[in-house]
Amino acid sequence: MAILEIVKDPAPVLRRKARPVTKINAAIRKLLDDMTETMYAAPGVGLAAPQVGVSKRVIVVDPQDGSGRLYQLINPEIVHAEGWVKGTEGCLSIPGLVGDVWRYEKVRVVALDRDGRKVWIDAEGWLARIFQHEIDHLDGILYTDKCTNLRPVSEEDEEEAGDAEGGAAAEAGEPASAGAPEKADASAAPSAAEVKAESGAGAPAAEGE
Repeated sequence: MAILEIVKDPAPVLRRKARPVTKINAAIRKLLDDMTETMYAAPGVGLAAPQVGVSKRVIVVDPQDGSGRLYQLINPEIVHAEGWVKGTEGCLSIPGLVGDVWRYEKVRVVALDRDGRKVWIDAEGWLARIFQHEIDHLDGILYTDKCTNLRPVSEEDEEEAGDAEGGAAAEAGEPASAGAPEKADASAAPSAAEVKAESGAGAPAAEGE
């Protein structure tokens, strides 16, 4: 594993819609492992491939909430969402700033794991916020596109947001400009059959920018 360089805004890759992974091979699994090591070293609770200069739909998440769960996800999609909650967020690609962002309170994420198996994850609160933040990165969206009260990070903000991707849920309700949460169609999510899982040392290197 290796620690990768985290690219900073306004790097063009952060504004590009990432490409779906069509083949899971040794290079993709190495990317997942390198991203995981990079996330922990930052430190952060989530990282998307565009943040390390790779325009692919790959994320890693560890909420560091005592659950011991590490999520390494390929082609993740939110297929159901409900409720609203506002919280403070920061971003490893936008150091030194935080802002307040309305997010869905609960989401269901469908993705493929590192072995090409389809997984469903029901998340709420902190974990749901991290998934939304990271999946936004895959669509070229930064939290600053959605936030209010963008400000230099303070000691209080660091305690709340954890100096990491995502932020702590702080206020329930509904944003004035938002309508009812959409219920996405689960059939839109990729199936394991749509992605070929491949092992072997001869796989090509992960595609970068």
